[in-house]
Amino acid sequence: MSIRNMVLAGLFAALLSISSQISFPIGPVPHTLQLFFIMLAGLVLGGRWGAVSVAIWILLGAFGMPVFAQAKSGLPELIGPTGGFKFGFMMCAWLVGRLTERSRLSYPRVGLAMFLGLVVTYVVGLIGFMVSFEYFLGKPMTWDKAWYLAVAPFIPFDAVKAALAAYVGVKIRGALKQAGYSA
Repeated sequence: MSIRNMVLAGLFAALLSISSQISFPIGPVPHTLQLFFIMLAGLVLGGRWGAVSVAIWILLGAFGMPVFAQAKSGLPELIGPTGGFKFGFMMCAWLVGRLTERSRLSYPRVGLAMFLGLVVTYVVGLIGFMVSFEYFLGKPMTWDKAWYLAVAPFIPFDAVKAALAAYVGVKIRGALKQAGYSA
């Protein structure tokens, strides 16, 4: 466990906290810049430390720090309709990092990792969304309705964020490697 990795995980948790507050209210759930920094954390820090940075963010929010979108916090945010997405974010950072940490980076390879990270985020988030509605709100929902409410509106914006994270992440990893840091 290196101090460099711990500091970078904390830095990415802070960036994720800040990016959660930059929101665009389109529909019932705001669009934020979270996914950009989640994918960037996985790409720059690797699977383990990328997931740790997201876990730190989740723990900060669970303990009451207003780090989630719209300055929300607390355990209800983790079991509410968007709670599954938060855990999907952690899995996304891990998967993106795992698929890219030991490979020679190319935009197609990183793009595939980002795509798979998005799929994992959507699947875990959608399951959490449906469970929340059925068991906590008492309103069962079909897969189709859940898809159109919780995933479909985000796909175009998330694709742009993933592409930007891929571009920036490859540049950062190249700069770190050139500077002599393992990346």
